[in-house]
Amino acid sequence: MVFDAIAVFKKSFILLFTDPLLFALAVIYAVIYIVFAAYSSYSIKIPNISSANINLLTLYYLLIYAVLIFLASTFISGIVFVRIAGKKKNFHSIITKAVKRYPALLATTFLTSIIIALGLIAFVIPGIYLAFKLILSPVSAVVEDKSPVDAMKRSWNITFGNWWYLLALFVLFFIVLSIIGLLPYLSYFFSFVLIISYPLVFIALAGMRKSRRKRAVSSS
Repeated sequence: MVFDAIAVFKKSFILLFTDPLLFALAVIYAVIYIVFAAYSSYSIKIPNISSANINLLTLYYLLIYAVLIFLASTFISGIVFVRIAGKKKNFHSIITKAVKRYPALLATTFLTSIIIALGLIAFVIPGIYLAFKLILSPVSAVVEDKSPVDAMKRSWNITFGNWWYLLALFVLFFIVLSIIGLLPYLSYFFSFVLIISYPLVFIALAGMRKSRRKRAVSSS
């Protein structure tokens, strides 16, 4: 059984437009980033009429906004993971689960980001490899109730043998989103398909791993 990157790519776009909750989250996600982009652009263009302190204050506020956006976008991602991989339909149950697993999701996202960043700083290729090996850690932390370390182990295991397929999938996303990015503001909305794709990839790879185990047991 081979991971079908094209199927995940198509389904991500289909879900974006057919699932009302995902569509609404994509709109909220886009608005958040559009407002931040507008604020950042405005702040940078403000004339330096006083001193370097104003620039430092501007950077301070930009940092605060960036942290708040990270917290908000991470929570939105958690809702998506529960909706798709957690297979919950009721809005209340989705939000309850997302809130409950939010601390673990934050910790997992932070740890994986640090590890990947260190890999990129040391040598670019190891960083890219780590990115695709740990990419599903946040999904596991939310839908499987795993700790950050266990979630990273889970992601590492289920991506075994599918590294190149994952790379091809996200290169495909990058090409399409780069083209869409030529249209103002739409890129923020359509970039949400990446978040949708994570739980879809998780479901596909977890299913493949389960099938391999069943075949191994039956053959023995």
